[in-house]
Amino acid sequence: MNLYMFYLGGNAGKSNIEVHDVQFAAVETPEQAWPLLREAWYGDKDKIHLDGYTIIKWTDGYDVTLSTEPYQGKQKLFFVNAGGYRPDTLAELHEFDLFVAEDADAAKSRALKTLLLGTDQQHKDNLKDVDDCLLLDKVGGFYLHLHENPNGEPAKPAWQGYLPIGE
Repeated sequence: MNLYMFYLGGNAGKSNIEVHDVQFAAVETPEQAWPLLREAWYGDKDKIHLDGYTIIKWTDGYDVTLSTEPYQGKQKLFFVNAGGYRPDTLAELHEFDLFVAEDADAAKSRALKTLLLGTDQQHKDNLKDVDDCLLLDKVGGFYLHLHENPNGEPAKPAWQGYLPIGE
């Protein structure tokens, strides 16, 4: 079983431009996640597509594994999405990453030191759960376990492109 992070795109209602979302799934293959992703998509069900995905095996100094048993460690995994602006573009910029911390405040603080550096009016939005961070402790019936490993390799996209998965 693998932990995947998917970057989804599509249209939503009367949107004039493509909108995006990030979703997580615990599956053996990316294709097994398509029904889950379609169900989670908030926009037009026939317009959803993948822009990319990665397998999360290591992040922020920790190996990430899945188990049917609850995790007892102090460190937790958080997904943080930050937004900001540059004076030369109208669009809001976004950057996201995974952070290991004991609580959401610590994850948020670390994220603001690394995400969207050099932008104006840096802020966070679309952040969920505890203190504007998405706590990733259980995905699809599997608990995330963290094991310290300072020598791991950061995740890179396993696939990027345009792949319609709508019904």
